[in-house]
Amino acid sequence: MTRGVKNKAGNTWTTARYFSFIRSALRRAWTKYPVRYQVMDKAKKPYSGKDKRTKWVYECASCNSLYKSTEVNVDHIKPAGTLKDYKDLPMFVKTLFCEEDNLQVLCKACHDVKTKEERKK
Repeated sequence: MTRGVKNKAGNTWTTARYFSFIRSALRRAWTKYPVRYQVMDKAKKPYSGKDKRTKWVYECASCNSLYKSTEVNVDHIKPAGTLKDYKDLPMFVKTLFCEEDNLQVLCKACHDVKTKEERKK
C-alpha cells in the first residue's frame, strides 16, 4: 500500500479515504442499531425541571449527572478499533455492533475525555 496513491473508487480516492468512507457508513448504520436505543432507555430518567418540552434526561455513566438527549452519546466501553484494511473489517463490525455490556451513556464532556485518552494509547 503506497501512501497518497489514488487507487480506489475509479482511481479517485486514496486507500485511507476509501476506508474512511466505509467506516463512516458503518457508524451511520450503527446509529439505528436497536441495542443503542436499549442502552439509552436504561439511562433514561423523568425530567422535573422548568422546561416543559423536555420529558426525559439521561444519566452519564461516568459523572452520574443528568443531561438532555442532545447532550449525551452512546459510547463503546471497548473501542470499535481501527478500519484501515480489509483484515480489520470483521473485528470492527463485531465490536461496533456489540451488545449492551459494551455500551454506556456518557455526557459529551466525559465522552471527549475518554476519547482523548483512548487516542493517546
